[in-house]
Amino acid sequence: MTFQKLTDFKAFTEICSRCYPGMRLDSGEAKEKHRKQREKMNKEANVQHFGLYQNKRLVAGYVEYDHTLNLYSRKIDARGIGTLAVDLPYKKQGYAKQIIQAFIKDARDQSIPLVQLYPFQPSFYRKMGFGLGPFLHTFHFHPSQLPVFSQSSALTVLAPADKYEMAECYHRWADRTHGSCEKPLYEFRSLEEEGYHVVGLKREGQIDGYMVFQFKQIPGDHMLLNDLHIVEFISCTTEAYQSLLQFLRNQKDQVRSVYFPTFNEQFSYMLEDPTHTDDELIFRIYHKISEQGQGLMYRIVDVPLFLEKLQQHSFGRESVRIGWNISDSFLDDQHFYVWEFTDGVPKATNQPPDVEIHLGIAEFSSLMMGCVTLDNLLLGGYAEAEPGEHLDQAIALFQQPKQPESWSFF
Repeated sequence: MTFQKLTDFKAFTEICSRCYPGMRLDSGEAKEKHRKQREKMNKEANVQHFGLYQNKRLVAGYVEYDHTLNLYSRKIDARGIGTLAVDLPYKKQGYAKQIIQAFIKDARDQSIPLVQLYPFQPSFYRKMGFGLGPFLHTFHFHPSQLPVFSQSSALTVLAPADKYEMAECYHRWADRTHGSCEKPLYEFRSLEEEGYHVVGLKREGQIDGYMVFQFKQIPGDHMLLNDLHIVEFISCTTEAYQSLLQFLRNQKDQVRSVYFPTFNEQFSYMLEDPTHTDDELIFRIYHKISEQGQGLMYRIVDVPLFLEKLQQHSFGRESVRIGWNISDSFLDDQHFYVWEFTDGVPKATNQPPDVEIHLGIAEFSSLMMGCVTLDNLLLGGYAEAEPGEHLDQAIALFQQPKQPESWSFF
C-alpha cells in the first residue's frame, strides 16, 4: 500500500459516489461536476488530495486542509481532514486507520500541533484519539418572537463584488474568536451560488456583519409557506448583530419560521417565547427550545508544541502543578508531562506534580480546547486522579471553559 498525491479525480469521484450516497453523484453530469470541482479545489494553496493505492489501484482517498486557527487569541497552524472515502470492497481492512495514522504523523513532522475533522460517526474517531468539540444549538422560531431593535440600521443585499469586504468582516470576527479558522476567498462562494442569499450591514465600504441564508419548503407545502435557514451569521459590532436580528424579525409576514444555528446557548433569552416550534416537552414541564449537536472534533498531535502556543493563556485563577498521564491507544503511546500553572497560565516544569491526572488523548484534547470541564471527565470515568486539595484546584482551573466556535466546514 502506498500514499500518493491524487491525480485521478475521476476514480476518486467514483469512490465518493459509492461511499457517500448523500452526495447524489448518481449521474454522469453530477460526477463530472464533482470531478471538476475537486480538480479546482486541488489548486487552492491550502488544499491537497491524497490517495491510498494497492497495486496502482486507488482504494481510498482523502482531502487535507491547512488552517490558521485562533487558539485563545493566538494564531496557530492546524490541519483538517475531510472526504475520507475507502472504496466499498476494501472496508474493514484497516485502511481508514492507516490514513489517519499517516495524517497525524505528517502533521507532527511538519510541526502542526492540532488536527481536526467532522466525523461521519463520532465514536469511530473518538477511538482514534479525536475529542468531542463544541455544542451547536439550532433554534427554530417564528420571526415575531425576536425583540424589536428600533435603532437598528438597514441592511444591504451583498453581491459578488462585496467578497473582499465580506472576507475582511469575517476575519475581524475570527481574530477575536477562539476556535475560528481563517478562510481563503473560495469559502465565500455563497455570494455566487444559486439558492443562497447574503445581506449585511455595510457603510463606507466596510461590512460590520453579514448573514447567509436559504429559503426552504417542506414537501407538499404551497408556494407561500417558506422557512428561512441561516447558513452563517457573523457580526463584529452590537449594531450589526441587532440589525441582522431586526432584519429577521421584519420577515414575520414572509416566512413561516427561522432555523438559527449558534454556539451561544443563551440565545433563547433573545426570544419572547423561546419554545421550539414543535411544542415538545422534553422532560416533565421542560419545554424544548433548541436542537443540540456536536460535530467538529479535535486531536492534539504534539503536546509540548501545543503548550508553547498556550503560554500566554490563563485557564483560571489557580496555581498548581498538574502531571498529565496521557494514553494514546491508537498510536500505542503513553506520555507524561508536568505543567505548572501560575494564575492559570501553564508552562512545562521538571518539578514533581501536586496532582497526577490520567486520561486519554481524546479527552485531553477536548479539555484543552474548552469543550468539557475536568469535573465532568472525572464524573464520567474518562479521567482519574487521587482526591484532595490539589485536585480541587485542578478542577476549579478548568471549571469555566471558553468554548471554541468554528464556521469552517471541510
